[in-house]
Amino acid sequence: MYVIGIDIGTTNVKVCLFQLPNFELLKLHRFPTPTKWEGKESEFEAEKIWEGVKEGISLLSKKIENPQEIRTISIASAAQTIVLLDEQDQVLEPTITWYDPRSKSESDLVNNIVGSEELYKTTGIVSHSNHSLTKLLWIRNHLPGQNAKIKKWTCLSGFIAFKLSGLYLTDVSLASRTLLLDITSGKWSKELIEKFDLPLQTFPTIVESGTAQAMLKESLAMETGLGSNTTISIAGHDHMAGSVCTNLDVDKELLNSTGTTEGLLLLKREPFLNSDFQQYAISNGLYVKDNLFSLYGSMPTAGYSLNWFMKNFLTSPAELRQMSNDLYEEYQEKSSELIEKLLVFIPHLRGSGPPYRDLHSKGLLYGIQDQTEKKDILFSVFAGLCFELKTLKDAYINLTNHDIESIKVIGPATLNPLWLQLKADILNCEVLSYRTDEAVSKGGAILASLKQNLIDQIPVNLFDKYLPSQENFKLYEEYFNRVYIPFSKVKRDFDLNKIKVT
Repeated sequence: MYVIGIDIGTTNVKVCLFQLPNFELLKLHRFPTPTKWEGKESEFEAEKIWEGVKEGISLLSKKIENPQEIRTISIASAAQTIVLLDEQDQVLEPTITWYDPRSKSESDLVNNIVGSEELYKTTGIVSHSNHSLTKLLWIRNHLPGQNAKIKKWTCLSGFIAFKLSGLYLTDVSLASRTLLLDITSGKWSKELIEKFDLPLQTFPTIVESGTAQAMLKESLAMETGLGSNTTISIAGHDHMAGSVCTNLDVDKELLNSTGTTEGLLLLKREPFLNSDFQQYAISNGLYVKDNLFSLYGSMPTAGYSLNWFMKNFLTSPAELRQMSNDLYEEYQEKSSELIEKLLVFIPHLRGSGPPYRDLHSKGLLYGIQDQTEKKDILFSVFAGLCFELKTLKDAYINLTNHDIESIKVIGPATLNPLWLQLKADILNCEVLSYRTDEAVSKGGAILASLKQNLIDQIPVNLFDKYLPSQENFKLYEEYFNRVYIPFSKVKRDFDLNKIKVT
């Protein structure tokens, strides 16, 4: 048997063919996520995403002798972005990217109308321009003509599922990122829908992650070569789907999902809706399996920070890899010398995430001297990303009163030993690196296979282990308290206009 896992990411879309029972990746179709920009505003091109996905499915079906043995297609995607459809099921633009800041005023309006505390108690998340509700309100306020044409809206995964099956769906994990879900009941919040006068008939149906919801349309079965008994399912929020590969344990382990953004995921048996969690803007959510809840925080610019460095200081990804490898060798031999030269890098190139979330926060690079080299800046970029992650990990531990036994890493960071060792040393925690090919697509494929009884347990995935050096940890901890925290506080005050420049 075979399954197809789809990952609609912020930067790239991946359509992957896996063979059961070991989920070996047989073929990958990958293309940049079609996006158009105008200044700081950005929009995904939904129809182009669909055309790329359809092409990928057709290509994958030709890679095996009997494509009717492809049993299911499971779709994961970046959260919050929604696609609008009209009465003819055509895409209504714009499909605003999740990170587009244009709905900042609407996010403030949501707090003013509902109250930030009441909103958090209901949805488990704080109002932010990232979330789907603010985008719906922005479209109504700025594009009333388009708003009047909306028949349905759904998430990116739901849009592809609609194209494949004809049903308007979203899964529980993506619904919990919209700012419209009652996190306790797992249903759309009637109170919020009424407060904002939203037509309930435009909402997608909420379904269980990974379960079979429909069969592939016969017309598409003929076009792509698949069988019409191929099931369609939504694997959900990409970070959550990817975590399935690691079989993440409740309370004891953190998932560190790396990519354009970097997420930190902790599984819990109940949501945490008190003011302490609200203060730090930590998002509650519904997980993709076992009726669990998630605590989730993300850094908007993890891999993006590395792309920024490469674009401004290097000539190619190959040069970035080589410089990282050279630094890793140097770090193993004389780590203290590199730490002594550490620059302050705070990676807020697209604002900051929890526990001090601020859309307008700016990045910071301090400490450059005439002898500073490009490799010193790169080392400080990696360290700065880890310090940002440490701040979030410490908040989880303090708020939940649970220590963390290990951090499981998926995504591009698994290919970078320097980054992984810095995570272990700075966070003072065992790091398990799951060098899994296409973890999000694979996790979605495993989830669908598990929910649809194609397998009876999650397959074992191999990992590399990185242990912290206590000597390095002490050096980083002293630096963190003496330098990084004071700079972060001053910068945060400056970003919030508490310091007046004269």
